[in-house]
Amino acid sequence: MSGMNFCADCGGKLHLEKQPGDAGASRHVCQQCHHVYYQNPIVLVAVYVCVGESILWIRRGIAPAAGRLALPGGYMEKGETPEQAASRELEEETGVRVTPQQMQLVSVSSVLHMTQTHLVFRCHLPVRPQTRETREALQCCWYSRAQLPWSELAFATITPQINEMYEWLQSGDFAIRIGFVDETGSHYRNYPLARGMSVDGVAS
Repeated sequence: MSGMNFCADCGGKLHLEKQPGDAGASRHVCQQCHHVYYQNPIVLVAVYVCVGESILWIRRGIAPAAGRLALPGGYMEKGETPEQAASRELEEETGVRVTPQQMQLVSVSSVLHMTQTHLVFRCHLPVRPQTRETREALQCCWYSRAQLPWSELAFATITPQINEMYEWLQSGDFAIRIGFVDETGSHYRNYPLARGMSVDGVAS
C-alpha cells in the first residue's frame, strides 16, 4: 500500500490524509472519487498437531523458506472462522483431517512490522494420522523436542514459543499466549489454563 499512487477504482491520484474522527494512521484517499484505502492486518493461522510429546512438522515446498521446517498453516479466508481456517489449511497441506471443534487456541500474535495477526491452535490426537506430501508440504515429520533439528526451522524467531509448547506437552500445563512481535523481538504474556482443561473450559 505504501507504494500505491493511483486509485484502483477510478485511476485518480492518491494522497495521504488524516480522516475526521479516525485516531489511526493517515490513509490513502483518492482525490477524484474519494475512496479511502485502509491497510488492515492480514490474519494467518497455524496448528500444532500433537501426539504425545511429538508435534507434526512440514518441510515447506514454497517460498519463503522453502525446504525448511514449519508448522502447517496459512491465510484465513473470507467466510470462515479461525478454527475452520486452521482445519482447512492442515488438511490441504498434510491430508490430516481435524475438525474445527478440536482446535484449541494457543496464541494470538500481532506481527507489527508485517501488518499481520497470527492465530495459533493446537489439537491432540491419540495416534499419528496418515499424512501425504503436497505442493506446500514436501515432507511431513513428527519430532519430539529432542528430535527436532532446530537449525532447520523456517522461522528461527519462534524458537522460544516452540520450546514452550514442548514444555507444555511434557508437563500437561497449557496457557494462551498473547503478545506482539516487532523489529526488536517477541513480547508475550501467558494466561495459564486450569490443568487438564481446554480453552472452552471442557476437560481435555
